Amino acid sequence: MNPLTFSSTNADSVRLLIVDDHAVVREGLEAMLRRDPLFESITTAASGREALQLCAADPEKPQVVLLDVRMPEQDGFTVLEVLQREHPQVRVIMLSASATSAEVTLARRLGASGYVSKTTDRQSLVAVIRTVARGGTSFASQAPVQGEALNALSARELEVLRHLGRGMSNSDLGRILGVSEHTIKSHLKAVFGKLGVADRAEAVARAYELGLVPLER
Repeated sequence: MNPLTFSSTNADSVRLLIVDDHAVVREGLEAMLRRDPLFESITTAASGREALQLCAADPEKPQVVLLDVRMPEQDGFTVLEVLQREHPQVRVIMLSASATSAEVTLARRLGASGYVSKTTDRQSLVAVIRTVARGGTSFASQAPVQGEALNALSARELEVLRHLGRGMSNSDLGRILGVSEHTIKSHLKAVFGKLGVADRAEAVARAYELGLVPLER
C-alpha cells in the first residue's frame, strides 16, 4: 500500500486508487498521474484483497478505482462485484493489457464505469478518470482483438467460464446467475464448442491459459 497526498485547490479533485499486481505498472501509472492537478491523492494496492481492505478501512474511500482485470487470487471482475456490493459509491474503471468485447460487456453488466487499455496515454487516461469521477462512463468503442475463440464468447458465457474456474456445479452456477440448470448446460455447450474443448476440466485449463481465471497462490 503506497498512499501519496497532494495539495490541490481544484474543487473537482479526485482520490484515486490504483490496483495492479505488477509493481512496474502500479508505479508507472502513479508516476504518470501524480503531477496532474486533478488528483487530491493517489493510493496503490498490489492485490484485490489489499484494495478491498483499504476501501473498508478508509472512511473517505477513493472516488475512483483503476482496477486491473487479470490478477492472481481475485481477478478484477471479482473485486468489482465486491466493490459494487459493499462500496457502491466508489466508481471503478477496469484496466487491461488486452480486452475482448465480451469482457467490456461483462464489465458494464457488473457495474464498472469505464474500461481502458494499459497502453492508453496519460492525457486520455486522465480524461477518462475525470469523466468517471463526475458521474459519467467511458468505454472503448471497440475492444482490442485477443484471439478468435475468446472474442467469440458472449459476456454471459465468459461469466459462466469464470465461475466454472471456481469449481462450481451447474446448480451453483444457475443459482448465482439466476437461470435454470438447463440454461447453464446450454451455455457450457457453447463455451466448449467455442474454445474447442471436450469438458469442464479442459475449459478451465483453457481459461487459465487465456488469463480468464486467476491462478491461486
